[in-house]
Amino acid sequence: MIQLRAFTPADFPRLIQAIESPRLMVQWGGPSQFTFPLSDAQLADYLATAVGWHARARIYTACDAQGEAVGHVELGLVDMQNASAAVCRVLVFPAARRRGVCTPMIGCLLKIGFGEMGLRRIELRVYAFNTPAIRCYERAGFAREGVLRQAQRVGHEVWDLVVMGILREEWEAQTAR
Repeated sequence: MIQLRAFTPADFPRLIQAIESPRLMVQWGGPSQFTFPLSDAQLADYLATAVGWHARARIYTACDAQGEAVGHVELGLVDMQNASAAVCRVLVFPAARRRGVCTPMIGCLLKIGFGEMGLRRIELRVYAFNTPAIRCYERAGFAREGVLRQAQRVGHEVWDLVVMGILREEWEAQTAR
């Protein structure tokens, strides 16, 4: 069983330790918000984006049944006018990989987005080479909506982005099963 709790400064060391390379930094954090190595100061600025009634992000630490932190996830780009948001910055910590925590972690986030916040649509973008993540998102009910070809330059490489989305009625049908 996976539960999400609010991400706090006490979680900074574990997340910093998990981001072990510049490449993983880009995969997790995107192309411009963070620089490697990740630091407390960067995470404090990140956490500040999730404060207040009109925050555009909700940031969580995923915990297993024993309360051990197993991952990190964000529901970002929250747009209440359009009832939409995006799954962002998903990371399963190294010790928890291959333990089946990603899909339940995303399921918890969808429950918050659709069930508690009343969103209509949740989307995400994932690098095309990250097939384990794509499988996780498909198991959670996301559908592929397109590919942004050669969308991200990382060093001497250019990465494609897969755009995926799920609608509230699709999530409701899936959870009713």
